[in-house]
Amino acid sequence: MVSVSKFALSCSMLLTIIIGFELKGGKCSIFLPPKVHVYVTNNLTWGLQLGVHCKDKNHDKGFRSLHTGETYSFDFRPNAFMQNTLYFCGFTWNPNNLRYFDVYIQDRDSASCQHDCRYEIHQSGPCRIKINDIGPKSVECFEWNK
Repeated sequence: MVSVSKFALSCSMLLTIIIGFELKGGKCSIFLPPKVHVYVTNNLTWGLQLGVHCKDKNHDKGFRSLHTGETYSFDFRPNAFMQNTLYFCGFTWNPNNLRYFDVYIQDRDSASCQHDCRYEIHQSGPCRIKINDIGPKSVECFEWNK
């Protein structure tokens, strides 16, 4: 009869070997979802600079200042087991304008942002740009977080 601890050790070793093969060469696996790349472009009028500070509860991507037309990007790997990944950003363009927006909510965005989430930031709110392989790009605009 096999003891429980020997069985657990065998399962642990097998899982380690499988994960090792899955991660070989840095390729995506069935255990790890593909990385998502978020792109934030300053599309403010009148040449205003855009301050961007993005983070989730465990990772702070830092503050960036963007001139009109400049893009800031970061990437991450969504949670493979629970649909709870959330990245949010604070946006400033003068001392009186501080706005927030959730640039990635896994439940909302996992289908439309499988690899890339591209946003243009306007005073009225962020717009997600979807570049299609064929046909014109699509634009979906959002309101700022309340």
